[in-house]
Amino acid sequence: MKKTRRTSRVGENIRDALAQVLRTDLKDVNIGWSSISEVEVSPDLHYARVYMTGLKEEDTKQAVEELRRVAGKVRHLLGKRIHLRYTPELDFRYDETAMRALRIETLLREVMPPKPPDDEEEASEPPGLPASEE
Repeated sequence: MKKTRRTSRVGENIRDALAQVLRTDLKDVNIGWSSISEVEVSPDLHYARVYMTGLKEEDTKQAVEELRRVAGKVRHLLGKRIHLRYTPELDFRYDETAMRALRIETLLREVMPPKPPDDEEEASEPPGLPASEE
């Protein structure tokens, strides 16, 4: 979705309102330790993609499935909290960004050689300054 200043601002407002809805209004859905990482809004403000992340991948994916199941109810509760002409359709998705970053870091650690330890004497002097002479 194209990102503009307006859609970013509306996305932040929807994210904050959804957090309130999930925290207080929606009691029958267990989202565990999942949280909303980002909300992307379409330029016409009719659709919103809600990205969820969490500590445990399987628990977060299960929470996303439960939220997809009750998306209509969540949209209704969201409409009471935000003041837009049209409450956007919600599309809940699992955010894989954190898992991908962790996998890339792991691969880099396996491939890259370990750094050699720095000498303590070099660390005590500021870089670029000559050693003091006596």
